[in-house]
Amino acid sequence: MISIYLNRLRAIASRCQTSVYLLLALLSGAILPIQASLNAQLARSLDSIPLAADISYLVGALVLIALLSTRQFGHPDWTALPKAPRWSLLGGVLGAWYIASSTYFVSVLGTALTLGFVVCGQAIAGIVTDNFGWLGVPQRRLTQNRRFAVGLLIVSIFFLSQGR
Repeated sequence: MISIYLNRLRAIASRCQTSVYLLLALLSGAILPIQASLNAQLARSLDSIPLAADISYLVGALVLIALLSTRQFGHPDWTALPKAPRWSLLGGVLGAWYIASSTYFVSVLGTALTLGFVVCGQAIAGIVTDNFGWLGVPQRRLTQNRRFAVGLLIVSIFFLSQGR
C-alpha cells in the first residue's frame, strides 16, 4: 500500500518538475525579444552593431563567471576542455551571429517579426536535428504532429509579415 502511494507521489512530483521546466523555458523565450530590443537600442546609441554585440557578450560573460564562482552548479572539469569535440566550440560563433543579426533585424523588421522568424528557424532546425539525432541529441522521429506544428509556424510568420 505504501509503495503504491510512493509511486503515485513520484509520478506527481515528476509532472510538477516537468511543468516547472516548461514554465522556465517559456520565460527564457519571453526574455529573447527583450534582449534583442535592448541590444538594438544599445546599437543605435553606439552607432555600432558589432560593438553592441560585443558589450552584450562581455556583460553576459561576466554574469556567467560570477555564477561559476558561486559553485552552485558543481565544480566544472576544466581539464576536459581539450577532450571536447572541436566543433562544439562553434556554439560561441553561432551565438555571436545570433546576437549581432537579431540586433540589426529588430531595428529593421521590428521585434515581433524578427523573433517570429527566429522561433520558426529554431523549430525547423530543432525538428531536423531531433529527427536525425545530430550533434549527439536523442533521436526523435518527425511525426505528423511535428509537421503540423511547423506548418502552423509558417502560417503565423505569414500573418506577422502582413502588417508591414
